[in-house]
Amino acid sequence: MISIRHFLSFSIFVCLLSCNSHKDTAGGQADTTDDGIPAGVGNSDCYVYQTKGDSAFLRIDTGKDDRVAGELSYDFHEKDRNRGQFTGTLNGDTILARYTFQAEGSESIREVVFLKKGSGWVEGFGEVKDSAGVTLFKDRSKLDFEKGLHFEPSECPPGKQ
Repeated sequence: MISIRHFLSFSIFVCLLSCNSHKDTAGGQADTTDDGIPAGVGNSDCYVYQTKGDSAFLRIDTGKDDRVAGELSYDFHEKDRNRGQFTGTLNGDTILARYTFQAEGSESIREVVFLKKGSGWVEGFGEVKDSAGVTLFKDRSKLDFEKGLHFEPSECPPGKQ
């Protein structure tokens, strides 16, 4: 005969086991953000660039193992606006990522590099080449960060954290 003590111990064990299994019931996967960063891991920080009618927004989500992802958008005066998502890695003070975005009605992918400067980030620019439909830098060691966009810390808009 099962004693009440054994029954309660078993019930508590089953309850604890079910509470610790954090799976998505639809796909059986652990929860992740839209950018592939595990939910609850790391944090999100937002940055803006703004000057004479031009602006840009950068959200960086940090995850495990130096993985980063986020949102990037540009709104330049008299040019088509583009916005999209990026995923990549953080190596010391440098983010190297692939930016997938919509502009002029089509999807494009290009490499982006950001260098940490003070409390913000500076986007690097340089010569590019096309490789299988992806725009890549020809030589990352020759990127120019002096003339790049300087993103300064900003509050993240609601729903972007």
